[in-house]
Amino acid sequence: MDFSKPDNARVINRMKVLSELRKGGCSRAELSRRLGINKVSIGDMIQGMVSEGIIKEGKKDRSSPGRPGTIVSIERSAGRVLVLDIRQRSISVSASDLSGSVLRYERFPRNGLEEGTIEAAINRMSSGENVRLYGSAIISSEPLPDLPELPKPCMRISRAVAEAAAETAASDNLDNTLFLSWSDSFDAAILKDTLIPLPTLAHIRVRKDGECSCGGRGCLEASASGKALMAASGAPSVRDLVRNSSYASVMMEAMKPIAMALAESIQATAASKVMITGDLSQLPDDAYAHLQNLIASLLPPGRDAVVFRSLLGEKGAREGAAIMALDAFFYHTDLLRKLEAIADQTPSLWNAV
Repeated sequence: MDFSKPDNARVINRMKVLSELRKGGCSRAELSRRLGINKVSIGDMIQGMVSEGIIKEGKKDRSSPGRPGTIVSIERSAGRVLVLDIRQRSISVSASDLSGSVLRYERFPRNGLEEGTIEAAINRMSSGENVRLYGSAIISSEPLPDLPELPKPCMRISRAVAEAAAETAASDNLDNTLFLSWSDSFDAAILKDTLIPLPTLAHIRVRKDGECSCGGRGCLEASASGKALMAASGAPSVRDLVRNSSYASVMMEAMKPIAMALAESIQATAASKVMITGDLSQLPDDAYAHLQNLIASLLPPGRDAVVFRSLLGEKGAREGAAIMALDAFFYHTDLLRKLEAIADQTPSLWNAV
């Protein structure tokens, strides 16, 4: 991108304004101060986005001396992103506003799913006067079934990355955290400045027997995934494994292979924290204490990692996927990060913007 071209500079400044307002509303003068963009340019951009309907004006800012300015903020209801969550037993569709908050959510069992059901749900989520669709995301780690086309642009996200994105948006200080998504199947990711998928963690060998879908034997997936635990215990659903106390011993036994896989992964990645996410993350404290002790017994002296549960539970995936879709298609967060990295090396070019 040629920073010296006025049109490109305006596009970048617009991204910076939206990104800053994502944190919360403020006055035009405050935006100018924070971003280092002159007040006239800020005023022109804000007026244009107010006309588009994606920014709204609110009350006066009386927090500082002088003439009060008007607080401007993102008009959250002006746009949406859709998320399609594909699981082994169900498919869900959700619509989120420009803040990432879920506005509507519908789930359908895959067994006996009628043709046109998902398409009808997508159409319902997409309807609304003066509402613009900015894109969509698909959460899936398996081959996609025959589904209707989602609004473009569309991105595909792994479950662990989506859940981790939601957790990091809700909580600070999660850098160097290993995220283990525990639902029908396993998935994993680690936060090292950016989220890095770890799809092979689910297939670390933890036992001698047990055939896995990957073709191997004794994988974590075949030993302790929700699907494996339902088959071994007769539980009717993943939710029952957590909510029904009669399966407590099954879940405690599952901690052994999970601890083995996590201990190996902690050493390989140097993770300092482990967060269990997904449908099976909401186990009681004694289960987490047991898992923590098992991991400690497997790690070498001097190496440890704190293990804790998800803050968001099963809703984390759809919230995180919406946040990532907004990052990519509306706020352009990754592009701004890359431009800032370039700025660190060529500040004179960035200052020209």
